[in-house]
Amino acid sequence: MILLKTKKGDILILFFLLIALTGWLLQNYIWPDVEDKIAIIEIDGQVYQEIPIDTSDIQELIIDLPEDNQIHIVVEKDSIHVEDASCPDKVCIRTGAISKPGQNIVCLPNKVVVFIAGPGDSNIDDLSF
Repeated sequence: MILLKTKKGDILILFFLLIALTGWLLQNYIWPDVEDKIAIIEIDGQVYQEIPIDTSDIQELIIDLPEDNQIHIVVEKDSIHVEDASCPDKVCIRTGAISKPGQNIVCLPNKVVVFIAGPGDSNIDDLSF
């Protein structure tokens, strides 16, 4: 069995790595996300409802759409997602939950768009704009 000798530098590097890892894991507790984010639901280009998503309450919306269609939207703590929809392709469901400004969910057959608005980085760069 080979035993490695630890040196002062090794211990110092390990100490800084542990501090960095702890800070990274606890960053949401030290600097909580206090942005006022709002989920905006648009139907056929018109704003249907604006919902703050920074509450701890779970809200469920079942929206009746033209031609006997429906969309079921769930707002959870800091995120929103489409639970069920009456569209044939279900892309809006497979999009999953969104939680950051600039993200969106689109249900094209039902003409429904759900997006997050609020301050913060939307991760849009010059190339994707």
